Amino acid sequence: MDESFAGALDAAISDAGLTLDRLREHLAARGVPVSRSALAYWRHGRSRPGRETSVRAVVELEQVLGLAPGALTALLGPAERRLPPLPRTPLRERRRLWPSVRPVSLELQPPPEDQLRLWSVHDRLVVDERQERRLHVRLVAEAAVDGVTRMLTYYQTEDLARSAPRFAAGHCCRLGRTRADTATGLLVGELVFDRELAEGDVAAVEYELVFPPGRAVHGYHRRLTRPTPLYTCELRFGRDAPSCVRRFVQRDLAAPRRHVERLRLGADHAVTLAARDLRAGIVGTSWTW
Repeated sequence: MDESFAGALDAAISDAGLTLDRLREHLAARGVPVSRSALAYWRHGRSRPGRETSVRAVVELEQVLGLAPGALTALLGPAERRLPPLPRTPLRERRRLWPSVRPVSLELQPPPEDQLRLWSVHDRLVVDERQERRLHVRLVAEAAVDGVTRMLTYYQTEDLARSAPRFAAGHCCRLGRTRADTATGLLVGELVFDRELAEGDVAAVEYELVFPPGRAVHGYHRRLTRPTPLYTCELRFGRDAPSCVRRFVQRDLAAPRRHVERLRLGADHAVTLAARDLRAGIVGTSWTW
């Protein structure tokens, strides 16, 4: 068995039955454009991913090809698989993005914000009959210190007082404790990694929220307390699709929305938002029914 990067990539592409053009389309949809020739060179060993964007493309390739996190990146050399440190942009204080978080999260003893550096965040939200149905989240993060074992994740909804979403952990982590504040609609979940991370270790964790019937929704946003090299949000609507979808960014909840632009819905009532090199703050979408 060929344990080289090229050999592993070639076998995974063959097993998946995907063409290089189709792989390129998948990566572009995730906000990581890679040329067909680059994929061919990687597959046949004529070159290896070395640049920052190329290594992030390999991380996404692992998911597209149905591989375990690290199956391909572990075969790159230490200098190739280690992304350059993120710029020392100040973290946004969580209370500026989540004003009601402190009383709820204190019970869970939040770990320091700077323990993890985000590589990418991928949200996939299904909206049907104008209601949220399911939110699937995939986070790729690097430990900035030794001994990182967990992280907290947050969600806020106006319907929490009536019925709380069902929270479930996925790959590379398990769901620990959860706390909910019905007065503010804040839900906090603890994700416990399946191994203790040393400095430089990378984890790709997944979790999802399944929503009970609720009121009509008119938008979705992600609040980022850390700089994030890549953010992707897939929105999938049912038969009742919105007439207009727009993206926006905000510094915090009190700031005005900026860089508003219209997104185009596909024939399948789906749209993808992708953004690179985001500062801490808010990125989101709003829509009109």
